[in-house]
Amino acid sequence: MGAVGDAVKDNKKILFLVLGLLFVSVAGLYFTKNNMNTNLTNDLVKKKSYTKAQDVLKEGVDYRAIIKTNLGNIEIDLLEKETPLAVNNFLFLAGEKFYDGITFHRVVKDFVIQTGDPTGTGSGGPGYSFKDEDTDRQYQAYSVGMANSGVDTNGSQFFITVGSIPEQYIDALNSRVYTLFGQVVDGFAVVDSIGRVEVNSNDKPINPVTIESIQIIEN
Repeated sequence: MGAVGDAVKDNKKILFLVLGLLFVSVAGLYFTKNNMNTNLTNDLVKKKSYTKAQDVLKEGVDYRAIIKTNLGNIEIDLLEKETPLAVNNFLFLAGEKFYDGITFHRVVKDFVIQTGDPTGTGSGGPGYSFKDEDTDRQYQAYSVGMANSGVDTNGSQFFITVGSIPEQYIDALNSRVYTLFGQVVDGFAVVDSIGRVEVNSNDKPINPVTIESIQIIEN
């Protein structure tokens, strides 16, 4: 009887142990699934859609923008005299806080870092497009340009060339119409840090790099 009782006690211990492990496993799967779902939707930022950019550019004002990211700040001199449409568009969207929370969805080593898409897929925008603008200014390291999918398809996406960009890539940018609307004047190390992050096979950063906010400076 004692042996039987001990066996029963041992079986109960084993049963409780198995149930405990099963609970931990199920809980682990639940939280892992939730985390996976969170990661999958991290880049999707719900933003208001617009029909066009409102006119916010003021005559005679020199504009700069400080893009505050989770890796540091990037200060840009906006070229409002040379490409007023693109600068006005940027100012409008920044004023609407459109860029807040959006990630850099594309990073190509020794080339560009790209952002401005609320879907994080490379195909999103503000709901409208505007015309290209040509300028005599040439692309160089740390230039800021509009990303597009063809002629006159500018929206909210833009890119910044990194410091290590080779001459042939600069020539490629200058040979096509990518409206150049700004030049980095501070935060070069931040641009290059973003340009070195680990990416997947689609050039998307493994660990999100996010625009926290954009501050506009008027002089």
